Amino acid sequence: MVDQLAPDDLVDDGLSAEELKPGTRLGRYELLLAIAKGGMARVWAARQHGQRGFSKTVAIKTILPHLAEEPEFERMFLDEARIAALIHHPNVCEIYELGEEGKVLYLAMEWVNGESLVHILRSSGKMAPMEPRLCARIVADACAGLHAAHQLTDDEGRMMNVVHRDVSPHNILVGADGNVKVADFGVAKALGQMHSATVAGQVKGKISYMAPEQIAGGPADRRIDVFAMGVVLYEATTGRRPFTGEGDPQIMHAIMQGQFTPPTRVIRGYPPELERIVLTAMAPDPNARYATSEKMRIALEEWLARSGPLVTQSNVGQFVHQRVGNVLDRRRDRIRAAANAPNPEDISGSGGAAVPPGLTGTPSAPQRAVSGVHARGPAGATPSGGTPSNAGQPNHSEQTGPSIVAQMAQQPSPSAAKYVLAAAIGVSVVAGLGAVGIIVARNRAAQDDAPTPTIVAPAKATTSAAPSAASSASANPAPSAIAAPASTSVELRGLPEVALLYVDGKPLAPGVRQVPRPAKGQTTEVVVKAAGFADETVKLDEGSPSSLDVALTLQQTAPAQPQTPTNNQNAVTPSVTQPSGSASAKKPAALPENPY
Repeated sequence: MVDQLAPDDLVDDGLSAEELKPGTRLGRYELLLAIAKGGMARVWAARQHGQRGFSKTVAIKTILPHLAEEPEFERMFLDEARIAALIHHPNVCEIYELGEEGKVLYLAMEWVNGESLVHILRSSGKMAPMEPRLCARIVADACAGLHAAHQLTDDEGRMMNVVHRDVSPHNILVGADGNVKVADFGVAKALGQMHSATVAGQVKGKISYMAPEQIAGGPADRRIDVFAMGVVLYEATTGRRPFTGEGDPQIMHAIMQGQFTPPTRVIRGYPPELERIVLTAMAPDPNARYATSEKMRIALEEWLARSGPLVTQSNVGQFVHQRVGNVLDRRRDRIRAAANAPNPEDISGSGGAAVPPGLTGTPSAPQRAVSGVHARGPAGATPSGGTPSNAGQPNHSEQTGPSIVAQMAQQPSPSAAKYVLAAAIGVSVVAGLGAVGIIVARNRAAQDDAPTPTIVAPAKATTSAAPSAASSASANPAPSAIAAPASTSVELRGLPEVALLYVDGKPLAPGVRQVPRPAKGQTTEVVVKAAGFADETVKLDEGSPSSLDVALTLQQTAPAQPQTPTNNQNAVTPSVTQPSGSASAKKPAALPENPY
């Protein structure tokens, strides 16, 4: 795989992929927001346009600009489309279609409202392990998706021998609903694939998750994906990668020699049965591994059934919200804002990305400089009275009032111009008188109201209005006029039941999640405390939204819990130990108690 490049390293190819931006149309898809970039492609949130106003959110993958002209990456992109489009399984990210607009190749894919497993593990900025049974649920579902790819057949019923070759936490997506999907078959290998086998010295995939035979360049089958899935399970449950080194050669040497610390020597209290599953999947000899990912999934399902209560998709979804719920909410708001932006087919003076149908890229500023014109062509008459850019095109019935007035004003008839000017002056006068009447009525209503407004402005609040004889009660009527009861407090969501809130140092009652909204110009500091988690401080002001998702970080040092019984095995919190076995080595942070 090609390492991710910094923005400064991207090569400017001029046309096509380099010009992609929010608002660009690729066929029937409108790009909304760039959400991810990998080794060879960028992923966008996009809106699919259909007949009679139909639309839905999809994901669009495009080759990075500096790789768009490379034939090898184009062939890999086409292979991904051809292979993944044939896989239909709940645990595989579905491919809708392959398209080409100009020089831009793109894949339209299923939109997953979630995050990759690697981002969930690193949500606090550093690798934080997950509860073992939750990890087993996620990996078991991913194994089900992999097995569907491995069992893929062609139209004649022959096995295609698909091998993913790039299984890692980066390519396992976990949705907010708890559903798990395997994605990115960009380097997948299949019988009869379009491009030739990997040339000597070229290794595809991520080094840390490669099986020994994959590194050696020998024959590879589905068992290299089983090995990679074992590495994923090891990393997610321990918070560290099994194979480490100062560089790729050292990492590859450790993989070839099978040198890694067993999970039970990394995490105190690690389940022995789960360790056996991990070690079997990561066996250096392919014949000692699970023969298929389906057999690995069954082993995980059997351990889950024996080890405790049922772990459901809902449990996984709750964990995702706890770890990255705030990230998903911010992304949702940004996508919603982009989707509610002016329609790409509309032309306004807002300077937004407006793209007429059939055109790729964003038109230049002169094409969308006319304000108040709603047309399906590039642009209407210019404000300066120059030649319109759509001269010679038929007029559209969708044009609004201001555009008709502008056309009338350009007519040679002096009388028509006078009538238009008189009408405009009359409308302005009526509008001005109406606005004055509304302001006077609001001022009187504000003076007569005895109850305290729902939003109280600070005593030193001032307005930008010009000096007048109006009283201070009418200086700022807008907040009390539009205030809603729900805006008087801020709700903190996504917190565990045991969490307590401290507002400016004063504790709230257990279970209370509503915090009074600060007055204008003031701030409130809310400290969230919960056993097993680090304290989280949230600062609120009058502009804070009515609800906030707060994701707590696992505590890095074992919290003092004197009430924990010493004879309960479930109360023993696992902790990471140094693999070197040094007696003087300091023990890393302990994990919280198993929530199940």
